[in-house]
Amino acid sequence: MGRRSVPLGLAALVAAGLVYDNGVVAAGRLIGEGGLLMALNHPRFVIHALLTPLLIVTAVGLARACGAGWARARAVHVLAWCLALGLVGYGLVAEVYGLELAAAPEGDALRYSAAHTAPPVPAIVTVVALLAAGLATVRRGGAWMAGGAAAMFAASAVHSAPMAIANLGEVAFLAGIAMTAHRTPAAPTPRPAGTAA
Repeated sequence: MGRRSVPLGLAALVAAGLVYDNGVVAAGRLIGEGGLLMALNHPRFVIHALLTPLLIVTAVGLARACGAGWARARAVHVLAWCLALGLVGYGLVAEVYGLELAAAPEGDALRYSAAHTAPPVPAIVTVVALLAAGLATVRRGGAWMAGGAAAMFAASAVHSAPMAIANLGEVAFLAGIAMTAHRTPAAPTPRPAGTAA
């Protein structure tokens, strides 16, 4: 597997979760308020809690692909995984366990949101981690990652902003990751012994 396979695989999982999230919200009015829509909305919170922090591992992997020496250290990767898994556990306990949902219509959309909100610590830490990794590698191709993280941070900071703004922030976030991966050189394929250069 290439050096970008795991980071991009994790990012792809988050993107798939985002597709589900937006699909449920888009279908909300068609389904209508009730038990079915509530049941479909609950996995949105589980997906965010399970997958979003894993982008910290993606950030370190892309920083390594950009050529950042600090990102090559095994200790950094271990720390990234420990932080990500710790945030997953925190999110499951603080945001999913005992979750109560309430209908939240907005314009033509209908979704169920948490009846009692708390600061999204895992999401905040994840965005900050990607922003930091992007800024640390901005001259090596990380500018897109930093820009996407900044857009996500700005979109999330305005609590009264329409849902579409938050969605655009998420799209920009993942687009920044994809562009960073696209602009970093792939690892060279090892040549078989005895093959001429």
